[in-house]
Amino acid sequence: MSGGVSATTVVTTAITVAMTAASTAIGFYAQKMAADQQAKAQKQSAQYQADMAAQQQAVEEGLAKNEIAKGIADRERQQRDAARKMADMRAAMGMSGFEMDTGTNVSLLSESASEHQYDSQTIMSNAAQAAYSHQVGAWSAGQNQSLALYQKDQAGNDGGALGVGLAGSLLGGMATGIGAYNKLSSVTTNPTNTNDFLAKTINTGNTALKVFR
Repeated sequence: MSGGVSATTVVTTAITVAMTAASTAIGFYAQKMAADQQAKAQKQSAQYQADMAAQQQAVEEGLAKNEIAKGIADRERQQRDAARKMADMRAAMGMSGFEMDTGTNVSLLSESASEHQYDSQTIMSNAAQAAYSHQVGAWSAGQNQSLALYQKDQAGNDGGALGVGLAGSLLGGMATGIGAYNKLSSVTTNPTNTNDFLAKTINTGNTALKVFR
């Protein structure tokens, strides 16, 4: 077929272009599948971390409540013991024959009462500090849970881009094949158009296949 390229060459070129598009689509599909699997694993891992953080938060909150309850129980026990000691002091002072509301006896009773009150406040202060450390732990666990849930929501967000690329490649391959078929019909009936057809079909940026007669 002088003055042009054979129909076989045109068909081969069209098939090559279509196969390249199909190969690109398959590559995108494989990437999409791999990305989906990775996103699934990331979501499962993030959910596990969120569950662990929620459990840790519940444990820390429970420990904080226990510290306060323990402090209250210790304070009540200390106050009962203090009351018994104060009663024993008053009884001893009464048996000594001295007035309990004057002089040294009053000072001793007042000092003892102050010490017992200080001990009571110290018990609750220590309980509050112990509870606070667990409250901080609970807050930290809550932050970790929120972060894990955020990571779960974000996992696989790039899957949409891969899906768009896959669809574009498939549509591009289909369009290329249809265009090649339509052009082929024209080329095979009018061989003089083959050079223009190949120049347009195989043009890759600044480089184009030049067909010489």
